[in-house]
Order: sequence, then structure tokens, then C-alpha cells
Amino acid sequence: MRQKRWLWSVRDRSRGQRGLAMVSIMITIFVLAVLSALVLYLAGKEIALTAVRRLGAQSLYIAEGGAASTRSALLVLMNADPIGFATLDPSLTASTLSTWYAGGNPSTQNPFALFDYIVLDGQRYNLNPNPTTGGITLHLNWGLPHPHRKLLPGVGMPPNNSLGGGVYAAAALITRRAIAHHSCAGGQPCYIHRLGPDDYEFFFAYSIASDGQMPPRARRRVTFSRDFSVRVHRQSFAGYALFTDSQIDPNSGSLVYFNRTGEFDGPVHTNGQFGFREFPKFGTPDPNSPCSQSRIQSTPLTQVSQQAWFYNHGSPRQIAQNENVVGGVRRDAPVLPDCTASQTDDGDNAAANFTRGLSAIPFPGNNYSQKGVSIGRDPTDTSAVTNMQIRQAVPELWPDDNSAIDPGIYVPVVDSNSNRISDNNESLAGGVYVQGNLDSLLVNDNSNMGYYELRQGAQTVQILVDRVNGTTTVTNSAWPSPTTRTFSGVPKGWQQPGNDSAMIIYVEGAVNALSGMLEEKEQATLAASGTITISGHLTYEDPPDVNNPNDNPLNVLGLFTSRNIMIGTTAPNDVNIHAVLMAGLTGDGFTSGVSVVNYNDAARGSRGSVHLIGGIIEEGYPPFGTLNPDGSRRSGYGRDFNYDRRMSRGFSPPYFPTTNRFELDRGSEPLAGARPIWREASP
Repeated sequence: MRQKRWLWSVRDRSRGQRGLAMVSIMITIFVLAVLSALVLYLAGKEIALTAVRRLGAQSLYIAEGGAASTRSALLVLMNADPIGFATLDPSLTASTLSTWYAGGNPSTQNPFALFDYIVLDGQRYNLNPNPTTGGITLHLNWGLPHPHRKLLPGVGMPPNNSLGGGVYAAAALITRRAIAHHSCAGGQPCYIHRLGPDDYEFFFAYSIASDGQMPPRARRRVTFSRDFSVRVHRQSFAGYALFTDSQIDPNSGSLVYFNRTGEFDGPVHTNGQFGFREFPKFGTPDPNSPCSQSRIQSTPLTQVSQQAWFYNHGSPRQIAQNENVVGGVRRDAPVLPDCTASQTDDGDNAAANFTRGLSAIPFPGNNYSQKGVSIGRDPTDTSAVTNMQIRQAVPELWPDDNSAIDPGIYVPVVDSNSNRISDNNESLAGGVYVQGNLDSLLVNDNSNMGYYELRQGAQTVQILVDRVNGTTTVTNSAWPSPTTRTFSGVPKGWQQPGNDSAMIIYVEGAVNALSGMLEEKEQATLAASGTITISGHLTYEDPPDVNNPNDNPLNVLGLFTSRNIMIGTTAPNDVNIHAVLMAGLTGDGFTSGVSVVNYNDAARGSRGSVHLIGGIIEEGYPPFGTLNPDGSRRSGYGRDFNYDRRMSRGFSPPYFPTTNRFELDRGSEPLAGARPIWREASP
């Protein structure tokens, strides 16, 4: 009996243990299930959170991309980068600018009126701002049909633009800034500064807000902000790689065609009409990828006539088209350059930026400004220079009347003690004035100072310009002892505040021999009423790198004459010329140009090429040489011209002639190259 009870007891305990084990297993399974569910739940939450984070990051990147796109659109609108697409309407006048400036009174200045005169892709704004306008809002719309004009005035929410699977909406708020300057009235800060004659600087700030969105709900905002300024001044003729009043050879009276070997990497304009033979090239290749036509900067090619001439395989035709296509085959056209040496494969090159039908840009009517500046007159004074004014500027020239000026080389000086002598330590009163033909002018570097040596008959004048200490030492063989004297100041012409690197030489006559190397700190203009003859290499000590658009040395030289600029017989083969050359005045009955003495002298043969860094502005288009029937050079020089791209940034020789148009240029606080202030904000 006991044995049975014991067996039952053992069985009961066994059953109980099995039950406990089952319960434990069930509990374990339950816990594992709960933990698994929790893990799955947390993993799901993490996946969802990761997705949210990813969408948030994507929306942030989209917002930043929208802000960058808006800034890029603003850069091109303000002619900051790329340069050349935004221009100022020809209707903008000096009187209009003066009205906006309002004598420096900030309460009546109207800086935003400038925006209504900016032309981009042939379009202008119609904002009609007034002196109380404190800001304007521009919405970015990348869907606009124009290639560069992507900012339009707007209110409310800007339109959406697609980017990277999402969208962004961006707007730029432009506000005006008052900055202190001596041109402001009453010593108070103002919005527009007058820098010089017909030269103004406008001060603004931009604030860009860009909202990036990724579906379904991710949204972030990025803001860019920065101060900037722009400058408006008369367009300098130095801004052209080539400018002609007509494309006619004044020697033969025939049209000169651009041929397949012609290549220009800067703005080209004629007040007449161009002729194209095969495929001349106009554009600036990208220095990092010169073979990529998609990255070539197309340079302006403009003419007044609606029609152009095309050589057409020897049967010239004049048509109102940008290229000559016969039977579906392109025969002649201005095109973008490529990186191949062969000119026979250029027929499929992309079209150049050729525009017909522009208004004429007249040559200046006189050289009174340059002549007057040389004796210290205000460059805005374009009245005729009198003999009395010349005599009053040079102590040795007396009496102060209108009697004729004797031939000679003169350096205007302030005669502080009225003794009719240019004394040591007196102040310079102008630049250099020469009466009569100048036998030679040599420019050079002497101990890191600008050196100019002028010779006329028995007179020799040596000028040493110390820009660092602001003094000029002159040795003049026509002076009584001491023939060497040091003066306060530099021969910059107009002695009011301005460019202290400037040098102006005016010759009332011809310059028979010009050569040398311009010192690296010198910025000089040589103006003459007669022919200027280049007799040797004429270079910069620090020339700009033609392959680097951002290279910015200081030295620059301008030549300006109402007659011709000639490359003389003593100039070497493959002569180097670093300068901007301008020949011509309107209405004088003479067709001026830049040419070569005895360009058709077959006995001398080929003289290589003229290696120019700068530009040429001339009335006609005279030849530099002649060719054999096979296209090889028979006589004279070829043209190896490189545009000085500093001129596209508003840089020019001092007192160089200007056109009747204004241009938009970078100010003292440029847009391009200035990193914006980045912030994330609440959308």
C-alpha cells in the first residue's frame, strides 16, 4: 500500500515538474515574443526615423542647392560671373545717373532704379522704384525660357523648381546700404557714391531664402546673405579685343574678311558689317578643358548692319543671316574655337555669339580730354585746350598768353614762389606735354621705378617715377643747372584724388619711335595728334597670363592717336606688343588704323607675327601683310592677338577714351569670389 502511495506521489511530483517546465517554456516563449516584437518595433521606428532623417537631409541639400542657384542667377544679373551677358541699356545717360546720385543726398537717392536698366537675354525689369524703396524681392524660376534670366520680381510664395527628386522655392531680397564716403552730402552715409566723372558705385546686400522639400513632408530652409556693391561707369574702348568703324581696308577700299586662321578671344565689334571666309573663331576656351566646346565662353561679336558678307567659295553673298548655308551645307560662319590645329574640320563647330543690328558706337570727336589732363585739367573738361592754359601750367613758358608754344618737352609744375622756374620740391601739376614731333620715347624699369626717356632734337628728358614715396625726379637737358630736380607727386595728370599709378603723356605731333618695357607698377597712356610708330618690342614687365582669366597684374599701357599707329621698319620679326592700341577720331576726314610700314615688301619677306596682348580699336581695317596663293605669308606680319582679359573687368589705361555707353562692373565689395554667410532657418 505504501509502495503504491509512493509511486503515486512520485508520479504527481513528476507531473508537477513537467507542468512547471511547460509554464517556464511558455513564459520564455512569451518573453522572447515580446522582445522580438519590441525589437521589430524599435527597428521599424529606427528605419522610419532613418527615412525621416534621410529625407530631412535631402531636403536640406535641396534647399542649399536652391540657394546656390539663386546666387548664381544674381551673379549673372549683376554681371559678376560670367561677365558679359548682362549689359546696361543704351538709353542710360549721364544725366539719369546724376539724378539717381542726387548730389549725394541719401534721402533723395534712388539706387534701385539701376535694375530697370539692366539688360539680360534682351529683357529688362519694370520696377519703377523711387527714393523710398528700401528693397526688392526677386523670385527664382528656373523654368523661364531665357538661358540666363532666371530672377523675376515677385510677391508671396516663389514658384517651385525641381531638383534631385524634390523641389525648392527660393527668393532673393535685395536691400540698399548706406556707406560713408567723401562724395556723400553733409558727411552722412549714402547709397550711391560718385567715384569720378560719370563713375558711380551702388551699395546693396542680398538675403536668399530657399525652402527645400522632399515628399511626403520633409522641409528645410537655408539662407545665404552677403553685402556687395556694383560700379557703373562709361564703357572704355579698351574693353574690346577688336573694334572697327568699318571692315574696309583704307588702302584698297575693299572689305577685309575674317578667314579660317582668324581667332579672337575677346569682344569684337564693327560699326559696319563683317565678312566671313570659311570658319573664323570667336570665343575663349576653358583653360582646364580647352577641347570642350560646351565650356567655351562665347565672346560678343556684334555689328551695326543687319547683313553680313560671306565669301561663299569665291562668289561673295550679302545676306541677313549669321551663317552661309548652301544646299544644306554650311560654307561660312563665325564659330566657337576648338583645340585642333587643323582649320579644315571647323565646319561643325558651334556657332559664335554673333549679333547683328546694334546701334553704332561712335569714335570720340576730339582728344581734348587727354591733352588737357596732361597739363592738369579735370578730365571731364572736353573743351579745346588753349595755349594760355599750357603756359600757365609750365613755369618756364611765359608770358601767360595765347602766343604759340615753342617745340619742346614740358613737365607741368606748381610754381609756388612765382619765379618762373620748376624748383626742387615743388609739386607736379599734370603729366607730360610735348609740343611738336617726338623723336623717340623709351619706357623702362629703373630700380623698381617707372622710367620714361623722351628725345626731341637736342633735348632729352628723363623721368623717374617713385610711386612708393610719391616723388618724381626729372632730368631735363633744356634746364639750366641743376638739370636734375625732384618734385613732389607723380605725373598722373589730374592731381585730385584718384589713380596714383597713372601716367599721361600727350604729344602735339607724331611719335617717331616707341619701345621698351613698362615697369610693373606703371599705368600709362600715350596720346598724340600724329602717327605713333612702334620701333621695337613694347612689353610689360609683368604681363598678364593670357591663359588665366583671373591674373591681375598692375601695369597697363594705352596708345591713342587721331592718326595711325604703325609698326615700323626697325621693329624685329615676331615683335611683342603689350598695350591697347586706338587710332581714330570721328569727323576729321581721315580713316585711321593700326598697320605695318611696308606691309607688302616681298623683298623683306615674312616678318613672323605681331604677338599682341591687349586690343585694337581703329576706324578702318588695314592689312598687316600679304599672303602667297597657297596661304603662306609673303610679306609683313601675321596676327597673333590675345585679348587682355583684365579689360573685361573694367580695367583700362588711365584717361583712355570711353564710348557713349555705360557698363555694369564689380564694385569695391564684389559678388563673385565672396563666400556667402550660410545659415539654416525655420521654413
